[in-house]
Amino acid sequence: MTAFPSTDPSPELRGEGAAPQAVGAGTHDGMAADAHAVGSADSRDAGVRTSFAPSLLISLAALAAIAPLATDAYLPAFNHMAADLGVSASTTQLTLTAFLVGVALGQLSIGVLSDRFGRRPLLLWGSVLAFVAGVGTAVAPSAAVLLAARFLQGLGGAAGMVLGRAVISDRSRGITAARALSLVMAIQGIAPVVAPILGGALVGPVGWRGILAVVAAFQGLLVLLVAAWVPETLPAQRRHEGGLGVLIEGTRALGKDRVFVRLTIINALVYALLTSYLSAAPFMMQGVLGMSTAAYTSVFAVCGLMVTVTVAVCGAAAKRISPERQIRMGLIAVLVVDVVFAAVCLLRLSAPVSSTPLMIVTIALFIGHVMTLGICMGNLPAVALGRTGRWAGTGSALLGFVQFIFGGTASPLVGLTGHASGVAFGVTILVLALAANVLAVFGVRSRGEKERQRAAAEARRAARLGRDQLAAQAAPAYDVADAAVDVDSDTGVPGA
Repeated sequence: MTAFPSTDPSPELRGEGAAPQAVGAGTHDGMAADAHAVGSADSRDAGVRTSFAPSLLISLAALAAIAPLATDAYLPAFNHMAADLGVSASTTQLTLTAFLVGVALGQLSIGVLSDRFGRRPLLLWGSVLAFVAGVGTAVAPSAAVLLAARFLQGLGGAAGMVLGRAVISDRSRGITAARALSLVMAIQGIAPVVAPILGGALVGPVGWRGILAVVAAFQGLLVLLVAAWVPETLPAQRRHEGGLGVLIEGTRALGKDRVFVRLTIINALVYALLTSYLSAAPFMMQGVLGMSTAAYTSVFAVCGLMVTVTVAVCGAAAKRISPERQIRMGLIAVLVVDVVFAAVCLLRLSAPVSSTPLMIVTIALFIGHVMTLGICMGNLPAVALGRTGRWAGTGSALLGFVQFIFGGTASPLVGLTGHASGVAFGVTILVLALAANVLAVFGVRSRGEKERQRAAAEARRAARLGRDQLAAQAAPAYDVADAAVDVDSDTGVPGA
């Protein structure tokens, strides 16, 4: 079992008292205290894994992919939906809002409840609720029923989003968690690529009800995946009672960790940069650059593929480049790309243009924008949740809720200058990238963690080379010498 000292949360966050200091090194009391500390650490790390079953990672990725699938797949059918139900375009837009509100509330409440009742029951029943509500959206006779069903669909679907992160945090830390989250995000990144293509292909043959039925069928598959492949990862002895009080207590405890707060806000800013792209790309490519729907869809698919590959590569590189360092590198890269992108938007994309070189530059900047975000997307949740200890469910809920608030706020901002201008998008991404980098300057890890990581890495290298055995054999002689020096210092008698 591999230990990750850099991400082990403080005793306060684990809900434990600080370990007592051993007084008088080398005494029986000191050795007993050390043994007790080791035993406590073993019990805390009993469920930690250095790897995950592929079936579990696939299940968690599919659970997290439901949100982009449920939001992006039916967007091409908005006009058909409005005509069929006899409602305005704004009412049709509310079906998306209702889903996102359900996701936000679900992330905040389900994570807290899972700290009390465990991960698996909430995952299973949340998936069942999302499936039943999904069927309701496909057969809804009116807009009111559709809105209610979409809200419940988001509420249930949030279970997979928030608890997938908590499951990984329960069973891993540090590099292992970063690699698992990166792999999950790489797999789930296929959803934003497939969803609009799938929706565009299905809207003609089956209409909006058929698209929502396909989404419901996918949610039914998720129920089977959870039942078969997702175990309980929060033992009964690590659960705690309470509802709203737990949320308040957990938020207060996590709020004392300034690094966790910073990571949560940086993660939300990165997500806001992603949603800014998702909201602005359609009208910038079509309304400003005059691209066809087929061409826009192709670029969208390439961007989705590239961010997926980037997340996967960063996860594979976590053993050589620490997640914290990747975050700093990624944020700097985001700022560099977005400064250039903002300049192009302000100077050349303030109105519709017809220029092939400018189109190529803009597409390249979109790809660079999402790729640099991919460097951070898997690492930020992993490092943040590695600090939550027994508040993993609450921490994951807060991470998702704040992320949604920032993303939901940024989305409408990119359209303030109209559908035929990229100025608002340029200003928005520049401000968000600057804010993320300013926060990162204050640190994405606790003071001294870098030194502890180096010490742990050196200890692992020594173990592989057998130097630890040599040190253990030489330790008694050095201990005796050290003890003699201590006696000399205490008594003031040379050679005592």
